[in-house]
Formats: sequence, structure tokens, C-alpha cells
Amino acid sequence: PGNKEVEPLKYAKVARATSVSRQKVEGCIQGTISLLSYCLGKGENIALVLRDVGMLLIEGRRVTMKYFSIFLEKISGKKNLEIAGFKVPQLMDMVVSQGVPVASLTFSGRVIVFP
Repeated sequence: PGNKEVEPLKYAKVARATSVSRQKVEGCIQGTISLLSYCLGKGENIALVLRDVGMLLIEGRRVTMKYFSIFLEKISGKKNLEIAGFKVPQLMDMVVSQGVPVASLTFSGRVIVFP
């Protein structure tokens, strides 16, 4: 509800944080968005792997986010993650190991992986 303002990505800030030139950051991000848009337009199933965080899976109209357990442990602590999983078992459906094959997380078994 209501109007939401979209904030432009701050390429220079990303460049500083990653020690890469602004031009390279902008080119990589725009290239990824362009390829992602093309694949979605063709109806492809895709997985956008976010290093050390998790993966965004898009299959048809279904979009899910799977988080790497190591990432969640870093931000919440292993004990808190175990407590949350005990209290809300559905939460554990969103947690995966970094070593799990991406295709095994999909319904179709077919997916284009964006590294």
C-alpha cells in the first residue's frame, strides 16, 4: 500500500567495499540483471547464488529463498538458530548446506545457475 521509493544502487559504495572499480561493478551488475531478465522472459528456471548467503530460486511463478546454514549461524548464532528451528519448524525449510546441489532444491531438477 502507498508509494514506495526505490533507492538507486550505489555502485561506488559497492566498489569500495569490494576493492573493484566502479565501472566493473556497474558492468557486472547490469550484465547480470540483463541476463536474468532474458532468462525470466524465456520462462527459464533460475537460481541466483549469493555467495556465502544463500540462493534465490525462481521456478515459473514460484520464488523461494534458501539460506546457507553457515550464514544464518553467523548472523544469529548456532544456539539461536537451533531454538528458532525448534519453535518454527517451517523455518528449517529455508536452510540449506552450501554443498547441496542446486538442482536438488528445485521441483523440475532443471535450473540455470547464476554464480
